[in-house]
Parts: sequence; structure tokens; C-alpha cells
Amino acid sequence: MSFRTKNLLLLLLVAAFLFRCSFDETSPSTSSTEDTPSSPSPADNATDQLLVLNLNWTDNDAQEYDVYLDTQNPPQVYYVKNTTTKPVIVTGLDYSTTYYWKVVAKYADGSRVEGPVWQFTTKDQSGSSTTGNGYVLFLDSLETSSPNLVETLFHVSDLNGEGITDLTEDDFVVYEDYQELSASESNLSIKNHQELSHTLKTVLMLDNSTSLENQIDSIRSAAESFVNSISSDQQVAIYQFSEEIEMLSDFTNDKTTLLNALQNYKLGKASTDFYGAVETGASLWEDLYAIDNIVQGAMIIFTDGEDTQGSTSLVEAINAVNNKIVFSIGLGDEIEPEILAKVGTAGYYNIDDLSLLAKQFQTIQTKITNYANSFYLLGYNSPKRGNADHYLTIEIKNNSHTGDNSSILGTFNSDGFSSAKILVK
Repeated sequence: MSFRTKNLLLLLLVAAFLFRCSFDETSPSTSSTEDTPSSPSPADNATDQLLVLNLNWTDNDAQEYDVYLDTQNPPQVYYVKNTTTKPVIVTGLDYSTTYYWKVVAKYADGSRVEGPVWQFTTKDQSGSSTTGNGYVLFLDSLETSSPNLVETLFHVSDLNGEGITDLTEDDFVVYEDYQELSASESNLSIKNHQELSHTLKTVLMLDNSTSLENQIDSIRSAAESFVNSISSDQQVAIYQFSEEIEMLSDFTNDKTTLLNALQNYKLGKASTDFYGAVETGASLWEDLYAIDNIVQGAMIIFTDGEDTQGSTSLVEAINAVNNKIVFSIGLGDEIEPEILAKVGTAGYYNIDDLSLLAKQFQTIQTKITNYANSFYLLGYNSPKRGNADHYLTIEIKNNSHTGDNSSILGTFNSDGFSSAKILVK
């Protein structure tokens, strides 16, 4: 064998070794068949699904999960990463669309097990105005405390994802271990948003690239009308973006401060870092759903064009908004509607006249406040005792929707419960 042939064989062996190492580092390792995510909900190939739903599955008690959701097969876009809880609430879906999803389960020994790709198709838009009269319920938190208090935070929307704000205690029926609770004997209480600690964080992200040269004043005026409409528990941060992403105001509910900040909204440069603006805006808050404190964020991003800078990728932008509420507004005919629709997880709006921008801001503000006001806190004194698990079911009376998420089913343990009297908070 010649010296040249030996060198060639050696190079091939090294290349094969490096390829194998690289593959091992990026591919999920497999523990066993039992660890693989299975039994998806919605079921694989399910049709006529709501625009808001729960993704659920079974696995062998993984510690964390990465959930991918996409209109492409296989799915490439994270919907949520490193989550420790399931089910995962999905919002902002489109009508008559097939979605593909999968779960990567992460275990304590460091192994990562990738599940199969499942799919579901959302319902048709026809008849949505009538089906919107049904209700879907989502469990956000369930906690217990001594001596026998059970508390549940949840929110309610219609079948189109619009928050339901006007329900009262008389609209609900509650079951413990499938037996209806007596409101008087259990001291049952259901509080609405007016009695809950709730902070709204809203990011207003405004394009100021040179293509908007003659429209800056109109955009500023529309933003001012939005600021004047914010609620007392709403904090707003204002940013502008073109070549750079600049903060005009950090989160505050002081309208004077925000209005003064908008005076610094001025024409920027030709390059547009739209994807970077999406990623930056989505990083400014973390949602929190706790019994005693709700922090709910949202972003409104306005643009008249596409990303021209390329410093951040579309995939990075979409991954940044996973599981977050984002509204996108596009002006004119140079925008990319499909991309704005992907970024706008809670809604995408196309306007062809800046005179419509203020009205669109108000529509979005109503959606933000309705979602915030759709949270309810249920509390009661449980008669259960001993170290045992129990089921809590919450339903809305006369709910015309009887499918997925038409009720809430939670579990709690009554270990340490006693008969001492305590008033629901």
C-alpha cells in the first residue's frame, strides 16, 4: 500500500469518527420504548379542532419537555422549550390548517427521547360566529394549604379564543371525586379578575425605517391614542426598530412618561431588523400564573415591510414567541403576510391606510384586556382527609361545547387536611 493510499484511508477513518461524534451530540438518546412520548391528545389525525386547545401525552415521568408545533412535517419550530408541566396550552391557531407536533422528553439521567410526529387539523371557519358561544376552560394552577383549602386558578375563552370576562359563581358547577360540592358546606368561592392580583405587561414595538418617512407623525399619533387607553394595572414598554432596536420607555403605567417617550419616536435608517425586534420584544417579559399573582405579557409589533438586515433568522424569531401573546400589524403591500401571521401568535392584521392604525390598536387592546379579565380563582374547604389523591372537576352550566377542554380536571392530595375551620381567601 502506497504512502498516499495510507493517508487517504487515515483521513476517511478520522472523518467517519468525527461524523459519528457530531451525530451523537445532536441526536436525542433513547432510554427505552416506555420512555417514548405516546397517547397524544388531540389524537393523531384528529380533525375539527379548536383554535385554542391543550396538547397532552403520556411518558415515563420525564423532567422536562420540548414541544414542537409547525405547519410543516416534520415540525421544526419550538412551541415551548424546557417546560416542566403538561398539558401545554396552544393559542393563535388558524382555521382549516393541519398542524404537526412532537415532544422530546428529557430524563434525569440526561437522556432525551424524541416522540413520533402527530398531526391534527383545526375546524373550518364557517359557523364560527355561532360556535363562539361555547366555552373552553384551561387550568393554570392548583394549590392546597392547611388545614383543608383547595384553590384553583383557571381562565375561560370561547371557541375562537376570545376571553370570557363576565362569568359569576352561579355559572359554574364544581365536583370533588365526581360528587357535586355543596357551595354552602364547602364555603365555595369563585372570584373574577376584579378581585385578583394581575399585572399586564405590553410591549409596543414600532417600525421606524426610512420607508415610513412621511408617516412617522401619524404612527406616533396612533400610539398616543393607545397609551391613553391603557388600564391602571397595565405597564407598557415602547421600542422603535430599523437598523437598531431602541428602547424609548421601559415598562411603566405612567401615561405622561409614555407620551413623552413617544416624542422620541423618529425616523431611523434603511435597514430593518424585524426578526431581531420580534426576538427582543418577546424576551422582555415572562408570564406567571400563580394563585396570588398573575403576570400576563403581550407584544404589539407594527411594520410596513420585511426583514432586510438578516442578523436574526426567522426560525429564531418564531421560537422567541412560542407560548407568548403577540399581535402583528402590517401596513401596505411590501409586507410578508405569511411571516407576520406566524409571528402574530394571537392575531395578524393587515391595514392599507395609516388612518386605521389607531382603531387597530384599540381592537388589540380590547383583546388583551379581555384575556386578562378571563381569569378566575376558585377556592373551597375540602372535607377529604388522609394521604389520598382526589379529583377536582369544574364545569360551566349549559355549556354548548362538550368536546376537549369543555371542563377542567385537576388532582390534589389531602395529606395533612384537618377539620379546623378556615375561610377561603
